[in-house]
Amino acid sequence: MSSSDMQRRSPARFESYLIGPVALSVVVCVFLLSGFLLGVKGLPWWYQLLVALAGLLALAGLWLTCLTDPGALTPAASQDALVEQLESGLPVPDGHLYSRDDRGTWTKRLQPQTAAGWQGSAGQAHVQVTKYCTTCNIWRPPRSHHCSTCGVCMEHWDHHCGVVGSCIALRNHRFFAGFLVAAQAGCLLLLGGGLWRLRLRGLPEPGVWMGAESLLLIFLCVVYGYHATVLLFGTIHCLAITFDITTKDLLTDRQLCRNAPCCPGSRSPRQLLAAWRRVCCGPVLLRKQHAWRALPAEDAAAAAAAAAAAAAAPAVAEPPGTSSGSSRLGSAAGDSREGLQRHLSVAAV
Repeated sequence: MSSSDMQRRSPARFESYLIGPVALSVVVCVFLLSGFLLGVKGLPWWYQLLVALAGLLALAGLWLTCLTDPGALTPAASQDALVEQLESGLPVPDGHLYSRDDRGTWTKRLQPQTAAGWQGSAGQAHVQVTKYCTTCNIWRPPRSHHCSTCGVCMEHWDHHCGVVGSCIALRNHRFFAGFLVAAQAGCLLLLGGGLWRLRLRGLPEPGVWMGAESLLLIFLCVVYGYHATVLLFGTIHCLAITFDITTKDLLTDRQLCRNAPCCPGSRSPRQLLAAWRRVCCGPVLLRKQHAWRALPAEDAAAAAAAAAAAAAAPAVAEPPGTSSGSSRLGSAAGDSREGLQRHLSVAAV
């Protein structure tokens, strides 16, 4: 496949990540519409203003989560020279710090956190490691992860949320938590407004229950209350940011989660303040989807096969009269290899 074919196909694959945010935006607008038409209708203006503000903040948090850079680490165009030496068995500086994990991934042990309160389950210092990503060709920092959906390594990775169409990582975790909290606050306000209106209509007096508007208000209150309960995990994400813990930490790094906050060591008050600054006050960068996304599997395989064929072509003797066909094959392989290099160079920008 030529580079022009890959360039035509790749951008079209990035539009699907907007489906979730658009659907959620419609849900938020439906909730607001139902609230203003019935749920909080006739209530004081300041209460209706709070509902509108919560809805607008939820929409802003949702689209900031989707459209800003989560914390993508720039891939490299070629394999790290140090890894090439390690795989060749050549000596490297501090070679005793490098090893392969159970998946065959190269890792490097960092200096352990030996301060009190930051100890492993066996009383030994918790050792952090940095891993080499063979897809992005980079040594990714601790607590980073390669997302197969986004096709790139994310710094301080929490999880990939298909509903909002993005990874939740270092630079957009604040927006994700803000979206959830604002949506929960809006649902609670709508629930409170619905109960307020029911009380004004005379509930729990007999006879009020059977009115059509009262039944509809009761139904809406159940819907608002259910969503407010479901959105409690927004509060959990706020606590996670407060204590510098990610979802992946909870699932994989038990030693980190056992280290109580506000203790000397890696999660001392000073270190927690530094973590809050990185997560809550970091730069807001637009999401460059085309720069992160890995090549589609079939395109990458075709380009790699063509590049290998081009590299092997000069070593094969050509029968007389076949030079033109070989030239066309070499040209096509060169185009595919050039396309692969162009995509890698774009990812490195």
